[in-house]
Amino acid sequence: MSEDTQLITDLADAVPGALYRIESSAYGDWSFSYLSNGIEALYGFTAKEVLDDPMVLNRCMHEDDLPGYAQANIVAFEKQAVLDYEYRITTRVGELRWVGLKAVPRQVDDGTITWTGIMLDITKRKRTEEALASSELRFRTVFEEAPQGIMLRDQLGKVVDANPAALRLLTQSLTEVLSQPAMQPLFDAIAPDGSSITADEHPDLIALRTGKRPASTVMGASVGLGKKERVWLRVSATPILRDGAIDRVVSTLEDVTDGVELTRKMRQEAETDFLTKLLNRRSFMARLTAEAERLTLDVDRCSAVLAIDLDHFKAVNDSFGHAAGDAVLVHAAGVITDSVRASDTVARSGGEEFLVLLPDTTPDGALSIAERVRAGFEERSAEYEGEPIAVTASIGLSLLDRNDGDISEALIYADAALYEAKAAGRNTVVAGWR
Repeated sequence: MSEDTQLITDLADAVPGALYRIESSAYGDWSFSYLSNGIEALYGFTAKEVLDDPMVLNRCMHEDDLPGYAQANIVAFEKQAVLDYEYRITTRVGELRWVGLKAVPRQVDDGTITWTGIMLDITKRKRTEEALASSELRFRTVFEEAPQGIMLRDQLGKVVDANPAALRLLTQSLTEVLSQPAMQPLFDAIAPDGSSITADEHPDLIALRTGKRPASTVMGASVGLGKKERVWLRVSATPILRDGAIDRVVSTLEDVTDGVELTRKMRQEAETDFLTKLLNRRSFMARLTAEAERLTLDVDRCSAVLAIDLDHFKAVNDSFGHAAGDAVLVHAAGVITDSVRASDTVARSGGEEFLVLLPDTTPDGALSIAERVRAGFEERSAEYEGEPIAVTASIGLSLLDRNDGDISEALIYADAALYEAKAAGRNTVVAGWR
């Protein structure tokens, strides 16, 4: 063997995989004119064994890959392009491997076709690709079938994906979601207490700005046609970092509507009178305390309290029955609510007694509102089973003094004025100014 031939052989044997040249006649006969020793590490057969029986390599190829290999040869020859094909083999010892083959065809003058190429073991790469594909499949399965909504934003804050559960919760299509501007919330939201939640307070946008996982937030989203429906969502967000920078933010949307509505209902029942749906005495006292605290911070503010008692209510129960009495109480709640301002607080304090808090009210203004309430009773009769029931009210009025050490003093003065109103013949207003 010449030095040049030995050098070429040594170089070929040093290359991973197997170098080869195939010569094919115009009649379809073919054989290896060269094959490096790397074929043994790849297939398990020595170069000499393959040269003696070239078809041994074809017998090793997976039967499902044979037709594709034949077609790839035809296309590469016709286009005089590189043959690039990946296929499976079973080695001499029964091991399954992937082989990547690349060869260049060339036709010489006598019609002979030569294929010069290389075969490489690509098993590790293919298994990695298969593992990634399997992982992607598992992710997509979980993503698509998860009962919770899942939403993905990219590093610029653009929504890039949302699963079917998220689309159902938000009553939006995937096209609508993906077309939203970057760094903008997908829905207007409120907190369970009714206050607005700004765009900066949405967990996914917090995660994008800070790179940290914010606390989960319960948010009321306006959804449906005309955004008239309300769904309550527990929203969580997790930033995914790559090389220390945000790559994605994953948000989950959990429907907690039933729980929130139940909590709100229980809170409402605890704070309101079951019959009239007005606040109860305990809730009224909390509002009164808060108003008194505000008065200490603003010397120019003035507020007042009305104590209202229905006249001769016992006679209604005795004459018409307790069901009629309940109808009168509901009627009274409506008269009072209609007669005061939206900013005023109305409560049923017990029996036929009601309380009203009038914030930001002058003494004259408070008297005017009290008189409007009294006149409302006089002008409007209650109704039970189609029969009218006339009812009037006596009203005591007191100012809420910022210098009072105890808010109950305002109620004491209002009650004292109420008793004066009853003593004066009922259906009247008395101011208990101090």
